[in-house]
Order: sequence, then C-alpha cells, then structure tokens
Amino acid sequence: MSSGIEVDNQCFDVYNDVKTSKVKFVIYKISDDKKSVIVDSTSNEPAKDKDGNEVAAKDDMYEEFLSRLPKDEGRFAVYDFDYETEGGKRNKLLFYAWAPDTAAIKSKMLYASTKLNIRQKLVGISIDVQATDEEELSHESVLNNLRSQFR
Repeated sequence: MSSGIEVDNQCFDVYNDVKTSKVKFVIYKISDDKKSVIVDSTSNEPAKDKDGNEVAAKDDMYEEFLSRLPKDEGRFAVYDFDYETEGGKRNKLLFYAWAPDTAAIKSKMLYASTKLNIRQKLVGISIDVQATDEEELSHESVLNNLRSQFR
C-alpha cells in the first residue's frame, strides 16, 4: 500500500551527487505537511544540534551520518559506504530506512508505506538497510551485511 506521498525533485539531484561522490550521504524526511519526501540534510552541510546551532562535525563520516538521524523519528537515507575486502577497497550505495522503536506508530506506518515509492526511484542502490535501533545501524552490522551479500 502506497502513502501517496510524492518524492521532491531535489531528492534526485542530491542522490546523483552521492552517486558521483560529490556528497557522502543524504538524509531524507517526510515534509511536515505529509505531502512529499524532501532532503533533510547532506554531508556537505554543517552539522547542527537539536536547536539548529552549528556544531563541530565528527571526524568519522559514518559517525557524523549516524548523529544526524533523529532518535525518535523515521528517515530515509543514502550513504556511499566504503569498505575493504581481500580484493581491495570497495564502495556500495546503501539505502537506509530508519524507523526507530521509539517513533510514534503513525509515523512508522507513514514511512513504511512511503519507502517503496522513494526506493524504486533511486536507481543504483546495492543494499537496503532496514534499522529500528542503533545496533542495526552500526558500522560493524552494516559491514557484515555487505560482506555476506558480496563475497
């Protein structure tokens, strides 16, 4: 079942920036009026605290990405994930559906019913990461998922 929420064109522009390595990650959210998926933040924007004040970015880009996901609200994201194998360095585009256990049920349902709409339009994604807690988002957990699918 689809929510009927449209994907804003800027979402595709920023996604293409991730694909061409101009941006390391993009985080999307459902707009306050619940009519469209919009860009929430990107790796090229300054990090901000909960009050909107700029703060120092974390040294590790993946940690910076995780710090920008709200603890009690859903989000979609695309991350250009780097990792190493016996064959050398690799990278894959990952699609994240973040639906924390602490989010309101109605919000989780809205994100779940919108996921397919945005995901189908982002061509070139290697793996989907569905996470409901921080452990499922951890670098190690995502890396293990990648290694199991791309041996």
